[in-house]
Amino acid sequence: MKIKVNFIKLSLLFFFLLIVVFSACQKDNKPNQPVVLSDQPKQSLDESMPNFAINISNFRKVSTGMVLTWNDAATVAVTRMTPLTGSGPLPPFVEARIYAMVFVAMHDALNTIHPEYARYALNAPVQCQASPNAAIAQAAHDVLVSLLPPQQAYADSLLSASLGAIPNCQAKSKGIDIGKASAAAMIAKRQNDGAATAQFDIPQGTLPGQYRSTPPFDGPPFNGFMATPGWGNITPFSLNSGTAFRPQPPYAINSPEYTKDFNEIKSLGSSTSITRNTDQTQIALFWLENAPLGWNRIARKLSIKRNLDAWEMTRLFALLQITEADANIAALNAKYFYKYWRPITAVRLGNADGNPNTQGDPSWDVLAPPTPPIPDYPSNHAVNGGAASALIAGFFHQDQIAFTTTSSSLPNVIRSFASLSQAANENALSRIYVGYHFRHAITEGNKQGEKIGLYVFQHSLRPLH
Repeated sequence: MKIKVNFIKLSLLFFFLLIVVFSACQKDNKPNQPVVLSDQPKQSLDESMPNFAINISNFRKVSTGMVLTWNDAATVAVTRMTPLTGSGPLPPFVEARIYAMVFVAMHDALNTIHPEYARYALNAPVQCQASPNAAIAQAAHDVLVSLLPPQQAYADSLLSASLGAIPNCQAKSKGIDIGKASAAAMIAKRQNDGAATAQFDIPQGTLPGQYRSTPPFDGPPFNGFMATPGWGNITPFSLNSGTAFRPQPPYAINSPEYTKDFNEIKSLGSSTSITRNTDQTQIALFWLENAPLGWNRIARKLSIKRNLDAWEMTRLFALLQITEADANIAALNAKYFYKYWRPITAVRLGNADGNPNTQGDPSWDVLAPPTPPIPDYPSNHAVNGGAASALIAGFFHQDQIAFTTTSSSLPNVIRSFASLSQAANENALSRIYVGYHFRHAITEGNKQGEKIGLYVFQHSLRPLH
């Protein structure tokens, strides 16, 4: 039986909406139901004191509550966009860009109050007498409402609760000003990065191995839709170019390696597979959610378990989503460079691909339709997972970290891992089990991602001391 997952369905109208959203700045577009902060962050420092200042002796005592509140708020705001699009969640490359901008603005705001790490966008004098919590909340709020105008009422309500927990004083006012400045600097720096012009038409492939639109995007009303061919050319956050760490070409259609990958996914990735076991099916659906969301959940859990302070925690979240944003850019750059066909196309046209060792099946379908409307090689999901695991491992100086995690795409299921790389490998394999990618796309994608994660860790938001 086919498992229909509305969760990943995309539409041309939806992507057009995203482009409009990205090019928008502050707009007065408020939903009717504000969400009020339910868990007030606790403050470890008395920010109402006239001589309040962040210095070497007390900055690590600042509560992480506000950081976690607004990290969660970003994911909630993105999730709340799903019913507004009418077709599915924001795609991972869009989601990662939003998170990166929000979390880096928070990071820059904190490091303008007490500089521990290099800033990304904000170049302003240090103001040690400002409230860190006010700065975090204001910075995150302003970026969110700029990128997601329909979520302004939600963000406004949360900001009111966040700032209401801070006594009125000069430190609070200074913190608000820093937050506003950090958000403005971030928005200005990314305003012309190319995201707003990433969607355009490109020709369909016609030869064996060439990408062409997959169902349902090959027919009305989509008429050959391919998602954001220009995303791989937008300005990265950390990488020098979207071409960074591009993998070697995919397998030739008549090669033994291709034949092996073809037969594997035809068997394991099918909606009617009798070779995919129960655990493999669970893996396919567990990792179906967008990678930036899933790996943010893992980073949150580890940051709390490791008792990070506010500066460390904000830096981890910022670095992770810089990594995810750049992983998406590099993956899409390679995808549209090679324009390799998806398994669903390959299997359905297997009798006409020129390879005598592949047997086609015109009715073959994936486990969780539809296949995302974007070329196969490399797997963006695998690039994201490899990048995230390498970044987090670099941050904590070890890969062997045991943890459990959950998923929004398969609720009430908990999976356990002995290391970050084990999770990344399972994340990559899920794309075979769900029928979206050939094995070569996931193995090379994971390798590319690992290089990206290591690069970002070594080059971005570095310690100042």
